[in-house]
Amino acid sequence: MQDIDDKAGRLRQGIRWIALLGVIVVLLVTSTSAFMRVRAAGLGCANWPACYGPDHAITVEPVPAARLLHRVSATLAGACAAAIAVLALARPRQLRRELLIAVLLLSVTVFLAALGRSTPGAKLPAIALGNVLGGMLMAALFAWVALGPRRGAPTSMGTRLISGSALFVLFVQIALGVLTSASYSSLACPAFPTCTSTATWLPFHLQDFDPWRHLQDFDPWRVAGASPAVHIAHRYGSLAAALAVFLVAWRLGAAYPALRLFLIAVLLAQLALGAFLILGNLPLPLAVAHNLGAALLWLAAVTAHHRLGRALQNEPAEKKI
Repeated sequence: MQDIDDKAGRLRQGIRWIALLGVIVVLLVTSTSAFMRVRAAGLGCANWPACYGPDHAITVEPVPAARLLHRVSATLAGACAAAIAVLALARPRQLRRELLIAVLLLSVTVFLAALGRSTPGAKLPAIALGNVLGGMLMAALFAWVALGPRRGAPTSMGTRLISGSALFVLFVQIALGVLTSASYSSLACPAFPTCTSTATWLPFHLQDFDPWRHLQDFDPWRVAGASPAVHIAHRYGSLAAALAVFLVAWRLGAAYPALRLFLIAVLLAQLALGAFLILGNLPLPLAVAHNLGAALLWLAAVTAHHRLGRALQNEPAEKKI
């Protein structure tokens, strides 16, 4: 029995290292995907901003190196998921958690692979949403495996509710960011912090507000064109995300000072990048950095949710990776 437990422990440690590699690879996948997506939208073209939008973006040539790197890293991410499943099958009873997550990872991998066949030249925001949100889900699953099983008694319901709500708010905010980019709405509100230079905080006059028409702008299955409503929703969503992340950082307290510092630092960097993106007229490097920052913030929030799930004083010493 002891030999079985020792082997399961070694397998789990190996799985955690593979999952950590999976996190790094998924970050590479999402970054190269973001680069290709925003460049295909027209960012970085010679006659900017005349080339920006659904009518002109198709003329922007893809970068072969970025496409190759994206394919290789996506394949490696799928290989990491398969490797976790194979190792977990060696001790399915002891590694049920890892096996279940591996099945979920493989399912998302198959979904993204199928979606990838429709991605080149696609203008529907739903395609971009599926790619990015699927990548974020893969990153979270890999991170959950890499962090290891949670031990000890559950923390208070309030703590778990705060960290879980922060994950939900961040997920919605990431989706709004993708929708803003995929619907070519990034320049729909060219001023900051207001929407226009006339100090308008809303993308419409209250007397002209049409709920149905503005809600249609959020439909990812239609190419509606640039929408100030989508853009401003993403801006205001950042305020909700910032509040949620600060609450999580507060709940981390002094138990995880490095994680708390990283969480706050990435959040502030994201807010600054968002402002500089608008003020700088959407420079391509900042757009890619903003996408990478979103992934890092998401992973930090996932880690915080994992750490806050169990009482700290009940956690046994465990070998870290």
